[in-house]
Formats: sequence, C-alpha cells, structure tokens
Amino acid sequence: MKNDSKLELHPNAAKNFNEKAEILLLKLSHLPQESSSTCRDSFSPDIFVSAHITEKDIIGEMRLGMVDQAGDEVAKGFMHDNKLIGLQGESYKNLVNISQGMQRTKELYGKVSIILITDLIFDWMKDKYKNTTNLSMVEYVLSRCEKSIQELEIWIPIAMLHIQSEIKIGKITLKTITKGMFDHWRSNAKEKSLTDFNRISKFFDKEQKVLQGLATATIKLSAEPTRAFEIALEETEKSIGLLRFFSPANFHPKTTSYCTVIGKENLEKTKHLVLQEGKLSTVSSSIIDKGIKAWVINDEFLSIIKEGGLEALSNLLEQESKTQFQEKLLDSLLIYSRSSLANNLADKLIYVLVALESILLKNESEPIQQNIGERIAFFIGRNVGERKSIIKNVKKVYSLRSSFIHHGHTIEDLETLKEFM
Repeated sequence: MKNDSKLELHPNAAKNFNEKAEILLLKLSHLPQESSSTCRDSFSPDIFVSAHITEKDIIGEMRLGMVDQAGDEVAKGFMHDNKLIGLQGESYKNLVNISQGMQRTKELYGKVSIILITDLIFDWMKDKYKNTTNLSMVEYVLSRCEKSIQELEIWIPIAMLHIQSEIKIGKITLKTITKGMFDHWRSNAKEKSLTDFNRISKFFDKEQKVLQGLATATIKLSAEPTRAFEIALEETEKSIGLLRFFSPANFHPKTTSYCTVIGKENLEKTKHLVLQEGKLSTVSSSIIDKGIKAWVINDEFLSIIKEGGLEALSNLLEQESKTQFQEKLLDSLLIYSRSSLANNLADKLIYVLVALESILLKNESEPIQQNIGERIAFFIGRNVGERKSIIKNVKKVYSLRSSFIHHGHTIEDLETLKEFM
C-alpha cells in the first residue's frame, strides 16, 4: 500500500541542500573505466557458477559504482557518450555527507535510508548533466522518495526461539510462524502464478523447513523498504537483547544462547570430506556445541520474567524520550546480554564486566575492582558474610580478566566464573 503523505523540508534546509548539490554537480568528471591489473587478477578460483546474467536480464539503466577492500562504495558513475562520468574521492564523500544531512532531518529520518537518498541525489546529477530535468535536487529527491514509501510489515525470524503466546517488547511483537501461515502464503503465490507450481512449492518447502515453529519479530512501518528493514532490524536486536537478559545462558559460563536474528546466531559447525582410493566416500557435518538447546518460552515462564523486569524494560524501550540514566541503563543491559551469545569464556567475561562498569562507576578515575565489588555486594548481599564473599569473588574474576588481557592466559577457573555469573 502506498503512502500518500507529502514530504517537505524546511525552506532554509532545502535551500542549503540545493546549494551544496549544485556545487557538487560541477565536480562530475571522467572516471577510469578499467582498474590497473595486479598479480592477483591472474588467478581465477574454480568456483561453482549457479547462474549466468546477460544483458537481457538487466532491466533499466545500470547504476555503476566502485567499492574499496571493505566493500564500502567509494565512487559512483554513469555512462554518457561511451564515457564513464561520476564522482570519486572527496567529491563522493561530499555526496554522502549531503545524503546523511538530509536523512537526519525529522521529515526523512524514519522514512528513507541514506542509501536511497544517495542514489537519488546522484540520479538527479545524472539527469541534470544530460539536461533531462529542470527540478531542484530537493524537489527531485523528495518526489521520488514519496513514491517509494509504503505501509509495510517486516518480519525478522529469531533463531532457536519458540514461544507459546505473543510477546510485546518495545516496538516489536514476537509471533510464531505457523504451518497455517505457510499454507496461506503458498496458496496465494500459486493463485498469482498459474504455471510455475513446481518452483513455488520448492521455495516454500525450503523456507518452511527452516522457519516453521520459530518466533519472529514483527513491526509495522510507513517507510521505503530499505529504511523499513533498517528500523526493524535495529528494534528487533534491542528487543531480543533485553529478552536474552533473562536467558538461562547468563547463569553458566559453558552455556551459549543462540537467540538472535536468524543468520547471526554464530552456531559453530564443521564439515569434512573422507576419500578412499581417490573416491569421495563421505561428507560429514557436525555442530561444535554439543549442549545446544532451543529456548522455549511458555506462558508460565513469560509471566515470571515479565514480573522480573521484562515488562518494565519493554515500556522503557518503547518510550520515545528517555533520560540520560535510562539510556545508559538500556545500553548496559544490551551489552550484558551479548555475553550470552559468546562461546569463548573470556568474551563472556569482558561483556559482563564492561556492562557492569558502564552502569556502576561514576567516572574513569574511580578504583574499578573495589567499587564494582562493593556496589554489587551492597546491591545483592543480604548480610556481612555474603557481601564479603561477593567482593572476594569479584576480585578473583578481575584477576582472571587481567591474566587474559595482559598475558593471554586461557580462563579455566569455571567455578569462580560460574559463581560470578
């Protein structure tokens, strides 16, 4: 469904962006069409090719660009009179700066991605260069943005999480992906395509095997598709991070949670091939974590964790205006929850200590071990004996961290770490 709301920037802001764009337009220049060859180009790995894309498969005019070793775009170009025209270096950085400035305005921030704005500003530059538009940059970009904004519902499946009932955390609602949903989606797809039943069935069979029964984070947004996904992913990771704070994986150093956005669960696997007399005999795959378990949240446990703080954290996460302390508390909890995803003991410990230090220390000049130990002891110790024991344990844990960070020693004292967690 299209969104009919009109996008407008403050006149002064629009004037400023237009002036910057006009200056940038003068920076368009010829770009090199071939990179210099290196010794690496002489070797081509024998990888499997699953498809061939020809000119017939390309719809519309191609967007051309160059990326650096990190995969970040560093130049944009278009073909004109058999020449590659575009921006690179500082000129390209200026293009991105204009895009970021526009996207940060209250009118566009929740609606449009920096990626789309960058592409549209460059499309305007291309059309101006070719004398095919008389619009100002802001008019051109906003009119194209308006056409791309839609009412969307984004679903992001969560790895190894099963829930009995819907759970609302912040702006996200967790639902279960059911067999009935897949049956409905499959039926709709087949109604639209009366010929390609076999391909549709294979697609749904493949996805259903992976997704049926999992919890999925859902959110409704009015935005263009890329920005909608960016917001959905950000809100999902915050909500699932707070949910993971209540995971059993926080209580034992040898336990790992895989409750995160599917594809980011960092489940360690191995694969090996066995050959006999030059013939392939076996291909084997195995999972490193032998104690892996899905997290099942039934209504009884959900009630317990809601009373234990989940509902309060959900309300805080959804709150638009937060105090500095509230922001700091949420950041601390989200850092803490990352420890449950870590496999390595040192990683777990570092996440936990960073989270505690960020919320329990007033400034960088405080003695860390003493104040962290004493403040935890006074928070949770019920008597003098318990408090002394807590302080002693915290000091031993900091010793473990120090031996790893400064000397590279492996953390092997599971009992101390288990008591601490």
